[in-house]
Amino acid sequence: MRNIMRATIVTAGLALAVAGGGAAFAANPSPAPSSTSAEQAPAPGEAQAKIQRDAAVKIALDKVPGAQLTEAEFDGDETPTTWEIELRKDSVEHDFEIDATTGAILEHDQETDQETEDDD
Repeated sequence: MRNIMRATIVTAGLALAVAGGGAAFAANPSPAPSSTSAEQAPAPGEAQAKIQRDAAVKIALDKVPGAQLTEAEFDGDETPTTWEIELRKDSVEHDFEIDATTGAILEHDQETDQETEDDD
């Protein structure tokens, strides 16, 4: 009788702990991603840029149809302020510098994977 009573208490305690843990988990789900990431927090001056990120990316993609975006970074330290856009199509990396005020392409460099391997 004592063993049955002890087993019942242990089982009830375990069930209560599991239920309590589930309630605690439901009350505090996985933490949201940090907003301190460079991609999420706008760079100084970015909010004032006339050409926003999506427009700068489109300007670059229009020059290299079918390319994939690999990086987009605002540079507010230069005059004029610029967007640095990196695209990849096949084995070619395309680096653009786009004026954040006018949308003009200031620079467009290309580098193939073969050129990178030769530099090593």
